[in-house]
Amino acid sequence: MLNDHDIEWLIGQIIGTAELLGHDIKPTAAAMLADDLSSYPRQVLAAALSRVRTEHSGRLTPKVIIDRIDEAMGRPSANEAWSIAITALDERKTVVWTSEMSQAWGVAHPIAQQGDIVGARMAFIGAYERLVRTARDERRLPEVTVSLGADASDRALAVERAVQLGYMPAAVAQQYQQHLPAPEAFSPGFNPVAMLMGRIEVTKDAPPEVKAKLRQMRDEMASSGQRRQAERARQVAADAAELAARKAEIQRRVDGYINSQGVA
Repeated sequence: MLNDHDIEWLIGQIIGTAELLGHDIKPTAAAMLADDLSSYPRQVLAAALSRVRTEHSGRLTPKVIIDRIDEAMGRPSANEAWSIAITALDERKTVVWTSEMSQAWGVAHPIAQQGDIVGARMAFIGAYERLVRTARDERRLPEVTVSLGADASDRALAVERAVQLGYMPAAVAQQYQQHLPAPEAFSPGFNPVAMLMGRIEVTKDAPPEVKAKLRQMRDEMASSGQRRQAERARQVAADAAELAARKAEIQRRVDGYINSQGVA
């Protein structure tokens, strides 16, 4: 969340950007827009507004800014997301994607496996756009993960491509590149690619002690996932309360400014 100083900076950026685009925006409208955008990091907002000023030629609207925010954060458009996700159909390929892309692919994957690529694309885009809208409403930044494929030689290249396309920060990519495991580094008895995607899949030839350990790991992962969901729900509620309080304070300050300056 932006602090009060950042909010004032953002209001000034919005007013200045609107003027450069050839129209005025009233302080009340600028304050409301700044409040709607206040959950995004300042550097992301600065990059997005800079792109608006250099690329956009129409009126300044919330959608124009939010589209650029998604780009600045590494959240691709639906068509771009599909072109990345479809590579997951080849289990040898490593895929660098956001959580929204991964979940949307879960919807499209069964359709693609049946050979209906057109239907899979439609299902993916529909699911992806819904997930992105929810993430925007909850002011969640994209979570980028790496789904490792069986082809070890493709892993570093996939991470490097993600950096070049702006979907993964270089610092995060470096961490992945330093810890990319080879298939033989895993113990026998389970599917290593599935584990890296958050699933425990035991092979038929797994020894009894390995099966018992993996069942324990699966239970622990499920419990941990439930705790994370509960914590996220609490955080969303806390953020909503803070946002409401901030909105009331911003409106009070804007009203005071308007009254003191005689702004209509």
